[in-house]
Formats: sequence, structure tokens, C-alpha cells
Amino acid sequence: MGIEVWVGVIPRTQTTPGPMSANAAQQKAPWILAALLLSQVVLMSTNARHPDSEQSVLRIWMVTAFAPVVRVGDAIISTIKGTGGSYIDVKHAREENIELREKVDQLAAERNSALERAAALDLLRTQLALPPLPQYREIAANVISRDASLWFRRLIIDRGTLNGVKRDMPVITSGGIVGRIISVGPNFAMVQVITDKHAGVGAMLQTSRAMGEIRGLDSNRSELKNISSSEKVEIGESIVTTGLDRIYPKGLLVGTVESVEADPNAPWHKIVVKPTAPVDRVEHVLVLLVEPKDLKFDEGK
Repeated sequence: MGIEVWVGVIPRTQTTPGPMSANAAQQKAPWILAALLLSQVVLMSTNARHPDSEQSVLRIWMVTAFAPVVRVGDAIISTIKGTGGSYIDVKHAREENIELREKVDQLAAERNSALERAAALDLLRTQLALPPLPQYREIAANVISRDASLWFRRLIIDRGTLNGVKRDMPVITSGGIVGRIISVGPNFAMVQVITDKHAGVGAMLQTSRAMGEIRGLDSNRSELKNISSSEKVEIGESIVTTGLDRIYPKGLLVGTVESVEADPNAPWHKIVVKPTAPVDRVEHVLVLLVEPKDLKFDEGK
């Protein structure tokens, strides 16, 4: 006879929540309530507007809360940028220092060369029995006014006859000539600037020694006239006084050649000159106490 095997199904028993799960639910309830309240506050503050501004209350709260953090972060970033900028400035300063040292060395060499040439010239003048180059007295003056009708063309300075200033005395700066005295009072004098269209200066190209005349263009530029179109003129070439106008001593710097218009059909060059003296913004000048009788033409000069 066979053996019957009976397999019974064990019924699943249902468990009832114990005291442990109840305690966990009670512990979570306050947090859930707090989260719901916080979300409600956020929603309300998002829609609410501050009475003194158009900004939402939430935005104002967040900006107020994070403002100190932003300030601290901004300060840190500014410090980093400042440190980086200082490093870059120091690097640039070192590069400029190197360039300036090179320029100083170059200028020192040029100065020594000029002194050597001046010594050789003095020796040559002595050997040729030529009179020494005259030394003219000068006084400093301040520009106290400008002629409003001819702006940048005439200046008023604070020196006059009481200081030994006379009509037609030249006025210069360390950079070059400014103009000449055209009228003088006890404690003031009027200067006609070389860029005035009525001004004239005997001048020549420093390299070729070709002579002409400086005429003002009623701007901050002048023109060198009467230079033959067959004459070679270089841009940047210096122009100096000839001394033949009996106003300006010979050899004073006038300006440099800015442009040249060469017309093969014209007898003269059209040469625009940029004055080396800042005639349009000069504040301090020197008056050379020299008179026409002191400027005797010396062919040996």
C-alpha cells in the first residue's frame, strides 16, 4: 500500500504594531509638522510683499541672511584680486624699471657725446679766434592769462618792465621757444605765440641747415616756409632758430617736422611743424633778457 504524504499550509499570522513602531511615529510627527509649517511660511513669504519695497519678504530675508556671507566672500575675492593686481603691477614696474635704466644709460652716453662735441667745438672756435658763444640772462615767469579772442595764440605773463622785460624779448621753455614779447607793462607782458598766424621766426633744418621762416597756422602747429622742393626733408627732423631775425638767438629748438607735402611743380615744400614747447598748455616760461643789439650776426657761429 502506498504512503500518503500530506503537506499542510501553515496559515500566515498577522502581527499587530508594537510599542516600538508607535514611538517612532510619535517622534516623526513634530518634524513633519515643522516641515509643513515651514513650507507654509515659505509659500506665504514668497507671495507677500514688503510694504516699503516691491521685493518679496522671502527675498528680503534671504538677502539679509546671506549678506554677511556675500560680504566676506567679496572681501576674500577682492583680497585675492588685489594681491594678483599688486603682483602684476610689481612685474610691470620691474619691466619699466629695466626700460628706464636702458634709457638712462642711452641718455648718459648721448650726454657724454654731446659734451665731447661741445669741448671740441670750443677748442675749434678758440683756434679760429672766434668769439665765444654768448650767455644770456633769463627770468622765470608764470602764465596768468590767455587772450580769449586768440585762444592759445597770446599769453599774459606776470613779469614786466620792473623785472627788466622789454618788447621783442624771446620767451622759451626747456623744450623750445614759445614766442616773443609784443607789449609790456610794469608787472605784466603779452607774449605772441609762434603758432599765431602773424608770428614769424627765422628757422632752419638742423641737419641740412636749409633756412626758411616759421609762420603760425592759427592752431597748435606752425609751417616752415621757403624751403626748396629739391631739399631733402625728413619727418621728425629738428628745426632750430637761425638768429637772423634779431629776436631769437641762434640754435634754439623750435619744433620737429610733422609732415611734408612735396609738389614737384611747386618751388617750395609745405612743411608742417610741431612745436616742441607745449604752447597750447604752457604754465611756466623763461624770458631771455636779450635785445636786438646783442644779437650780432656772426658768420663763424
